[in-house]
Amino acid sequence: MATLLQHVRPWMQRAIAEFEARVEQRMENMMDQKVQVIHQRLDSFELRVIERSALTVDVTTLQNEIESLRVNVTIFLAPPETELESAPMAPVEDMVLSALFRDGMPSPYSSRISGKRPRSGRTSDDTKAERAMKREHQQMS
Repeated sequence: MATLLQHVRPWMQRAIAEFEARVEQRMENMMDQKVQVIHQRLDSFELRVIERSALTVDVTTLQNEIESLRVNVTIFLAPPETELESAPMAPVEDMVLSALFRDGMPSPYSSRISGKRPRSGRTSDDTKAERAMKREHQQMS
């Protein structure tokens, strides 16, 4: 076994060294390709910048725009001129106390039910008339 290892070890070391060299070469080639792509993009960008005509900027117009922006910012950042009045707490406390200690009983009907009409308000004549109208409409269609 020891003699086998003596023969295999140099072969394995040489194979590892060759593999590392191939990987290193691939990495260098990939980096070179990436650098070339970047240089091409930079060159095309430079050409576009050179071809673009120089924009003329009117300094006074720019200063006026900046000043109007400053005015808008100061308006937004200024504290409000009118102070909001806080609601007095006394009526709330009175309302709670009166609700707790009043003598009257609450109504048995909830507010949801109080707005509805009872269904018994419909008479049989109304339902018969509605059914007759429905039949007429269906026969016309």
